[in-house]
Amino acid sequence: MKISLSICLALAILLSACGPNYVYNHKTAFDNDTWTYQAVQQHQVEIKDTTYLYNLILGVKHSPEYAFQNLYVKIKTVFPNQEKREQVVSLNLADGSGAWYGKCSGKTCSIEIPLQQNAIFEQVGTYQFSIEQYMRTEKVEGVKGLSFKVEKTTTKAAK
Repeated sequence: MKISLSICLALAILLSACGPNYVYNHKTAFDNDTWTYQAVQQHQVEIKDTTYLYNLILGVKHSPEYAFQNLYVKIKTVFPNQEKREQVVSLNLADGSGAWYGKCSGKTCSIEIPLQQNAIFEQVGTYQFSIEQYMRTEKVEGVKGLSFKVEKTTTKAAK
C-alpha cells in the first residue's frame, strides 16, 4: 500500500510539472453575454526573465448563435520603457461554412487563439496589454468571456 501511494504521488508531481507554465492567466466573463466598447480588458504582466520565449494566447468563449465568423480586436501594448504599439487582429472563430473552430458543448463554444508564439520580451518589467472589441457595432452579442494568458516556454531566446 505504501509503495503504490508513493508511486501515485510521484506520478502526480511529474504530470503537474509537464503542464503549461503561465506567468499570467486572467479570465473575464461579460454581463448578458455581450462585449461592449466600454469593456476594455486591461492586463498588467510582470516579466522577470527575458532569457526565454513566451506565447501570448487569447481564449474566447461565445454562444453557438454568435452572428459572425470572426471577432475583431484591437490590442494595445505599453512596454516597461513606455513605448506603445497597437494592432487590430481578426480572430477566426469559424470556417467558411460556419463550422466553429475550437470546442462547443451545450450553449458555449470555446477556442484558444495564439496571438503571438515565441515572443521575445527584451525588457524586464511590467507590460500593459489592453484588449478591446473592434467590431462595427457597440455591443457584440454572443461573446461570453475572454481569457488572456502569457506562457513561458522552455525555449531560450536567441541573443
